[in-house]
Amino acid sequence: MSSALKGVVTVVVSLAVSLCAAAVISLATGASLGVLLVIGTLFGVGYGLEAGILGSYDLSAGKGWLELLVDLTWSLPNTVFGFVIGNLIYMWFGGPSRADSENRAWIVFKARGSGTFGRKVLQTLGTVNLGGAGQHERMHLLQARIFGPLYLPLVGLSYGVTSLLQLLWTCTLGWVLRLTGVRQTAFLEPPARSAVHGFFGWIYYATPMELWAYASGNP
Repeated sequence: MSSALKGVVTVVVSLAVSLCAAAVISLATGASLGVLLVIGTLFGVGYGLEAGILGSYDLSAGKGWLELLVDLTWSLPNTVFGFVIGNLIYMWFGGPSRADSENRAWIVFKARGSGTFGRKVLQTLGTVNLGGAGQHERMHLLQARIFGPLYLPLVGLSYGVTSLLQLLWTCTLGWVLRLTGVRQTAFLEPPARSAVHGFFGWIYYATPMELWAYASGNP
């Protein structure tokens, strides 16, 4: 299958599945079908065009079809979140990269400039990534596909729990240990390999999804 044909098929499939999803959501929730069809059309065409132009899905192989269909069905909330939020944020730090996206089942923004975000600190939201495949960015892509609609709530809950634990430690025993000189900081710190450091670094690193990703070393 040629690159041009794969791009066209990606757009058609994205639009068709998005409209079907809109109809199912309307039936399940009673929400306005018309509104959902408009949203489904905008997302389906927009996502299909971006992924199609970059050649993200290898539709000459069964794996590529599976990844596309999973991203548009089971993992649809993550795909929509990444498409909207990822594009809004990452456009300020880089531009879409066909070289890093083609046949890899995700959309990569290549960082420009010399800033840390997108070079040393990479990020993946749904199927949209900034910086390319780092130590474990593709593991987050896999996690989203495994947990589907549960992924974002689990990540949010994890951050809530680790934030609470960090605050409780810092304001109680951590503060006492800091005052007595036993510790240099009152707050818990992540290991050196963490992409994020300081107070927030432990909150980020200690979440199950990040622990899993760092343990996997998945490039």
